[in-house]
Amino acid sequence: MMRRKILWVCWCGIIGAMGVPCRGAGTAQPIPFNHKIHTVDNEFPCDTCHRYVFEKPFAGLPPTDLCIQCHEDDITTNPAAAPHIQTIRRHAKEGTEIPWVRLYVLPKTVYYSHRRHAKIAGLECSVCHGDIGRSETPPARPIARTLDMDHCIKCHVERKAEYDCSRCHR
Repeated sequence: MMRRKILWVCWCGIIGAMGVPCRGAGTAQPIPFNHKIHTVDNEFPCDTCHRYVFEKPFAGLPPTDLCIQCHEDDITTNPAAAPHIQTIRRHAKEGTEIPWVRLYVLPKTVYYSHRRHAKIAGLECSVCHGDIGRSETPPARPIARTLDMDHCIKCHVERKAEYDCSRCHR
């Protein structure tokens, strides 16, 4: 465990030196989003909340107007969820977005397209993001393999996909 922390600090130092903020080094989200309740228990596919995953380079974060569609009514009996549902309702009433914290920040010289991987290649989200759909708490940091070029190259080799440097490095 200590080795992982040291590697994470080193990684943050490297990308920080390149001028890229290292979000996710223990980041807390404004609402402790439970992926499992949404994706497993209620069978929402990832693109319900991450609306742009098949259309744009970025997947997108859940907008308040989407959350309030379900959470306008009392749909849970879990008292621990009540304050978080009130936060959603407050943002909806004020017409503001929930201030989700973006975890994945790549260097400006790296280009990644969710559309290219999810729609065109047909990859499941779990290929890169692991078993996030079963997580009961939001991740505090990016999943390491999603920021690891060796993992990306290995995946491209296994799938016989191009991996010319200029495709991702610009």
